[in-house]
Amino acid sequence: MGLAQMLLTVLLVATAHATPTTMPDRPTAAPSPVPAAKTSRPRAIRTPAPVALPANVIVPRYAQGVEPFRDGETLVYDAAWEGIAAAQARVIIVHNRIHPDWWTGQMWIATSPLADRLYRMRDYFREDFAFQSWTPNNIQILQHEKSRQDQWRATFDQRQKLITAIKTNKQGRTWMRRFSGAPWGPFSGAMMALSQPFTIGQTYTFDVFSGGNRYVFAFDVQGRDQITTELGTFNTLRIEPSVVWLSDGSFRSQATDMTIWVTDDQKHLPIRIESAVFIGSVRADLTHATVPPLPLAKGPGATVSRSPTGAGRSQAIATRSPAAPPR
Repeated sequence: MGLAQMLLTVLLVATAHATPTTMPDRPTAAPSPVPAAKTSRPRAIRTPAPVALPANVIVPRYAQGVEPFRDGETLVYDAAWEGIAAAQARVIIVHNRIHPDWWTGQMWIATSPLADRLYRMRDYFREDFAFQSWTPNNIQILQHEKSRQDQWRATFDQRQKLITAIKTNKQGRTWMRRFSGAPWGPFSGAMMALSQPFTIGQTYTFDVFSGGNRYVFAFDVQGRDQITTELGTFNTLRIEPSVVWLSDGSFRSQATDMTIWVTDDQKHLPIRIESAVFIGSVRADLTHATVPPLPLAKGPGATVSRSPTGAGRSQAIATRSPAAPPR
């Protein structure tokens, strides 16, 4: 799926699309756009027919639940491949002051100095979406990966049920993609998904547009685990996402086994994400939050147990007994 597709799969593990050349300490604005190339004659953009969902792909419409994010909330996730630091993602969601009827979500992804030697990535992603209904308005992406520098701009016409995405590379070439229907964006989709009750044994399905591709995700809520990170030990829900449909079949090979753990409360804050890759696996843990989840109270009798994590994997986690539920 890529490192950032749909905010930690709804975001962190499914967008692999964007960021600035450097990752600022205080993410407040998008990086400079890809400079326009010097061309003698502008090329006309071919307007393709809109791509619709297949008739046999049914996506339910869900009611909004409790807002999982607060104004100005910042989350930082550190990703490691087989224990080796690989990348960091910083997510911030704010009530847009210029357009008060919008939420604005931004995400920066940067590979580590070691990973830079193999594949340097500095991606930036932004989505503006309705403050009340969470319906997406527009997406902006800057994708700096190795020598590639691409820019995506996508608009959502809610009346016409039409999404138009235009990609521009650093040579000034442009491509257009259009989709019909009413998919969510990654941030708006994350808000809607994480606001659901997440009942164990239930599957929740969402139609999400990431800027260049359209995904239909199914989230299977499989059980409860206690997960320990550097922020503490938490009661969590274990969720196994899968791709039901993908607009670009060439990306299907990226859809691998993945598990997400979210806090077992109304907020459903993603605590950990694990995904299988070509060799080994990648783990992304929440390492900083402006409104951090409350860990379980420390107490005597701490033990180490193993909890199933899906896809045949297990991990050691710390558990404490008795354990009070997080607030």
